[in-house]
Amino acid sequence: MRTALIILMSLFSLLAAEQYTVQEFGNSQNGKIETVLENTLLIRVTDSQSRPVAGVAVEFGVNSDGGTLAYPYQGVDPLILQGDTVSGALSAVLIRTDSDGYAAISLKLGGSTSNNTVEARVFLPDGSEERIHFSALAVDLQNIIFQILGGLAIFLLGMKMMSESLQTVAGNRMRSILKKVTSNRMLGLMAGALMTAVIQSSSATSVIAVSFVNSGLIVLRQAVGVIIGANIGTTITGQLIAFKLTHYALPIVAIGFGMYAFAKTQRIQFWGKVVIGLGLIFLGMTLMKDVLGPLKTSLAVQNFFMNFSRNPLLAILAGTVLTSIIQSSSATVGLTMTLAGAGLINLQGAFYLVLGDNIGTTVTAQLSAIGAGRTAKQTAMAHTLFNVIGAIYMGLLISNSSGFVLNFVRSTSADPLRQVANAHSMFNIFNALLFLPLVPFLAKLCQLIIPDREEDKTDEVELLLDDNLLDSPALAIDNLEREMVKMATYAEATVNGALSCFFKGHPKSGRIMSMEDRVDYMQRDLTIYASKLFQRNLDKNQSLKLPVIIHTINDLERVSDHAVNIVEVRNRISGSFRIESGELAEAAVDASEIVTKMLTSTRLSLETHDRDASNTVLTLESRLNRLEDDARKSYTDCLTSKGEDGLKRLALLDFIEYCERIGDHLTNIAQSLIGGGVWHGTDDIH
Repeated sequence: MRTALIILMSLFSLLAAEQYTVQEFGNSQNGKIETVLENTLLIRVTDSQSRPVAGVAVEFGVNSDGGTLAYPYQGVDPLILQGDTVSGALSAVLIRTDSDGYAAISLKLGGSTSNNTVEARVFLPDGSEERIHFSALAVDLQNIIFQILGGLAIFLLGMKMMSESLQTVAGNRMRSILKKVTSNRMLGLMAGALMTAVIQSSSATSVIAVSFVNSGLIVLRQAVGVIIGANIGTTITGQLIAFKLTHYALPIVAIGFGMYAFAKTQRIQFWGKVVIGLGLIFLGMTLMKDVLGPLKTSLAVQNFFMNFSRNPLLAILAGTVLTSIIQSSSATVGLTMTLAGAGLINLQGAFYLVLGDNIGTTVTAQLSAIGAGRTAKQTAMAHTLFNVIGAIYMGLLISNSSGFVLNFVRSTSADPLRQVANAHSMFNIFNALLFLPLVPFLAKLCQLIIPDREEDKTDEVELLLDDNLLDSPALAIDNLEREMVKMATYAEATVNGALSCFFKGHPKSGRIMSMEDRVDYMQRDLTIYASKLFQRNLDKNQSLKLPVIIHTINDLERVSDHAVNIVEVRNRISGSFRIESGELAEAAVDASEIVTKMLTSTRLSLETHDRDASNTVLTLESRLNRLEDDARKSYTDCLTSKGEDGLKRLALLDFIEYCERIGDHLTNIAQSLIGGGVWHGTDDIH
């Protein structure tokens, strides 16, 4: 009986005990570094009747490295527990609630972009304790802008250095390996997935693919397969997080510098510049991510996700924008998984954010294509279209929260984090398999969006030298001659471009330089193929034919060299270049017309072995020689006369001389064709 009475009294005491409510105000604020937040961090304590409770002790303490407590405050009997009272840098303060039940303190933000946190311990009258956590984002806007611009500049510098160096060191062996890996769509997909899995950055993989296209190592369709595979590789970030190569950006730069500075061969030096460029790409990405890293853990950013995840379009946009800023889909996917695991967003909202993350990661490829060729821009566009189209159809499929797709993802695991990870993997794998047979269509779509200029169409030229024909020398020589015609056509386009650059200012000199580099690659590949033929059992006629072919290849390469000389002459003159009346000006125009006709006739001779076309070249060359002699005399006569300035006169004379040298090499080709295209000694080859 006595025990029962004690139990009843205890229950009555519990029922009669006062219940308290603790409210917090001023959480998730943002502000400029080293400034006091606009609103105080406020605690209010009320009883079960919603009446304010005065005299409740509230201890405010700074949890993060950044930020200090500051005045003004609200409440009574403030007691500084920890901090410098002279400077006012306080880290712990005890304040009792006032008659309205309020206790508040101000927060001065830290000196760098970071998430400042404060914990409030509320000691209630019933002896219990409640803890409230405040978070505020300190933003150094100037530093963010400067570091993003600097990181972007380093990123683009690395891209340019790697792309240009690859053009120099990309030997026949490297090109063959790349073609073998990427010529098959499935192999290209696997290569992209493996590369991304190793370096842990689909952005970096897409950048490398764009640089290969820009260097002419692979074509658009080959790069698309690699980029599709990169989207699969990025889904295993959680498992391979320790392999983040961005952490090793500086060692990569150091290794590259060592190769460049201490190598004994020029080839290794160029490979060193490739490695330096790769390291700078990672370093630029790291700088941009590091300055915005605190945003990933900010409550304000999390609130941003939660608000936008409720609307499909806004959720996708939110993922896109944040990934574009942070430059890492892995970071935003990880944050999405955290939000889902905390129950802040559901699977559908998380899936929408993941789709946006995939779109946002394509921004890196678009950045890498800045200043690159149109084919590189088309490659970056393929990456963007792949993810945008995928996000559109998948967004429609998951619009029903109880639909097949979401139910299937839920069936894979009961863990919300695992569900988001599986959704990410499922989407990218399914999207890759769907687009793999559509690679040609995707490539054409990119070419429609970013069409090739007329002058860019020659970039599509690719030599087809079949090693399987080497055992049949007659067929191999035919193959060599056909591809040599391609080189002649491209060399002709290079010279015509240089002539247009000299007189009209377009195409730009960089374009002609790039075309001349491609002619050099063609010369190398054709010469290597011819040297392989020399090792076969050739008959007498074939043995006499090969040296002439090699001489023709070398003459075509020299023709493109003089195209660069013409551009260099044009670059010596600043500003606009008008061809005025005068003997030198008229001679320059005549020289360009003669060279254009000689190029056309030479190409026709190589294509059809037409002797009349070859004789036309010889006739035109005689005219060109007389024209050059007259131009030299005219230049000497006008040295002391007024009219065109000296630089222009000298430029016109140099232009005519380079045209004459082009004519000499074209004449060599014509004479060899008139001689039957076989070696007769050295007399007919000049």
